[in-house]
Amino acid sequence: MRRSHLRSRALLPAALVLAAGCGGSDDSAPPSGSQEQAPAGQSPDGSAAEGGDRAPDLGAQSSILIDLEVAAPTKPHRKVEYVETESEAAADRLLAFSDLVRKREFDALEEWFTEDFIGNGLAGMSVTATADLPLGVERRDMDIGTAHVVDRAGFVGSLREMIGSWKSVESVLFKVKGAEFQKGLPAWGKLKIKLHVLGRDADGGLTVIGGWAEARVSRKGGKYRMEKLRLTELHTEHRAAPMFADVTAPSGVAHTWARFGTDQNNSFHWNGAAAGDVDGDGDWDLFVPSDGRNFLYVAEDDGTYTEAAEERGVDLPDAGTGALFADFDHDGDQDLMVAQVGWEPVRADDTGGGRIRLFLNDGSGRFTEAEGAARGPGLDVPFVAYTLTALDFDGDGWLDVHVCSYGRLEVEHNDSWIEATNGTPNGLLRCRGVDEDGAFLGFEDVAEAAGVQGDRWSYAAAAADVDEDGHIDLFVANDYGSNYLWINRGDGTFEDGSDAFGVTDRGNGMGAAFGDLNGDGALDLYVSNMSSTAGNRILGRLEEDIDPEIHALLKKLAAGNSIFFRGAEGFERVPAENGGIGASWAWSPALFDLDLDGDLDVFCANGFVTGELPFDT
Repeated sequence: MRRSHLRSRALLPAALVLAAGCGGSDDSAPPSGSQEQAPAGQSPDGSAAEGGDRAPDLGAQSSILIDLEVAAPTKPHRKVEYVETESEAAADRLLAFSDLVRKREFDALEEWFTEDFIGNGLAGMSVTATADLPLGVERRDMDIGTAHVVDRAGFVGSLREMIGSWKSVESVLFKVKGAEFQKGLPAWGKLKIKLHVLGRDADGGLTVIGGWAEARVSRKGGKYRMEKLRLTELHTEHRAAPMFADVTAPSGVAHTWARFGTDQNNSFHWNGAAAGDVDGDGDWDLFVPSDGRNFLYVAEDDGTYTEAAEERGVDLPDAGTGALFADFDHDGDQDLMVAQVGWEPVRADDTGGGRIRLFLNDGSGRFTEAEGAARGPGLDVPFVAYTLTALDFDGDGWLDVHVCSYGRLEVEHNDSWIEATNGTPNGLLRCRGVDEDGAFLGFEDVAEAAGVQGDRWSYAAAAADVDEDGHIDLFVANDYGSNYLWINRGDGTFEDGSDAFGVTDRGNGMGAAFGDLNGDGALDLYVSNMSSTAGNRILGRLEEDIDPEIHALLKKLAAGNSIFFRGAEGFERVPAENGGIGASWAWSPALFDLDLDGDLDVFCANGFVTGELPFDT
């Protein structure tokens, strides 16, 4: 389920400034004991206390005198559309707040709190437990009972104390995971918030701050502000130094382009990359399709790269999607195939989009686009091609290519959120080898005859001999519905083994990879699916109003990635509590031994293009 894009409608300003307490039936009275004890950072008469914006420690007694419990609405809204609109409005405010924290613009943060805000500061707690995690990471669990009680200046001061001296702050997230709102005015609600901060501390170590909180927010002047925040969990994870260093710019592969949504960049089709040794020197080179032109980064002996796409003949045509290096013509060097979104015009002056391109390597790392018979009829089929997967499905020694073809967004959107069937046909490009004179004969599309053409919104695929019969099988991840495991019969055709092997895995399939994840010698399966916080919030509110079977299905669509271990009869889904699946807006996964301990780890790309604000997708 995609992230909801509901935006806050025109809202009336709140009629009253709500107090931060939880006394009284509508949670609008001052906090218990607030007349006896002023919030941290203020004198009893309300004037600012000395000491800057860091609040003094009020001691353990203050947690008793000032009640930080955040009561739930006594008359909660039940209309899902209203509640989710308000949830998104509050979530967007917190994401904008998170962005300012990431930039460490501390002086601008107080506007996100009411004047009488009271809550737990994030700094200065004692540690209840420590644990040594893999990769030299130390985890510390904080004692929430020792958290300082602070006003808004004190809360901002606690953020400054925690991350103000860091060398860099990579990401900050105050994310709304649950929300309830009171009927009537003034508008207020109770939020469940997940906290996440990642960066390099003053000593250069990698530090993560994570936790959970509940907050009361109220709307005034059309904007939600925090009145009260109570921490329910906080921990840190620290490693003396990051395992990896970002060398994109010094290595020579950095490239920036116009922000998405501008006149120069208004399409999301161009994605993917391919790695291969194009010049036979033993080093891996990198091809990146892009808008305007493509890039070919050729590796040098000193670890840097030289961009040589134009020189080597692959800078145009642009607008490619998935790309693939392989020796298609059996002459001992790496050729390049580049997918294209075939039906939709790439530029305004085009009469139609490009077809899949094949660039043949001359042996020195220079390419010439295959034409005529060297392409074969298969490369003239108009696929909405997103991903190319190499496999020798017919066992003739020549590499074939499966084409994941998506839907035609410029014509119509998906016809279902749970089982869309108006996607474009996938391709299975069979390599035709060479003629009697040794001339390469390109490819032909045999997807229909092989039984794998389909009608889904296919995004990515992975090939492996799943049933260990000597024939390569194919798993296809589909958006908006069920995935397919095509079992190779060995006669050039496939049968659907998704249900029989237990990997139907309905969801928003974006990527797949086979690998032995549990070290038992059998191939397991990792599937990336988009997860949706908004979707889970909405489904939580609709549980009693939807058929249980449909509700469970929709929950699966919003649940995120899937891991399947190979068993005796097929695959078994790994429980979510085992971890490894929370990648949010997930794309392609890669399985490799990150820490060199002999076990496969998982890297999953995630995220989406954004405007100036982090929620502007």
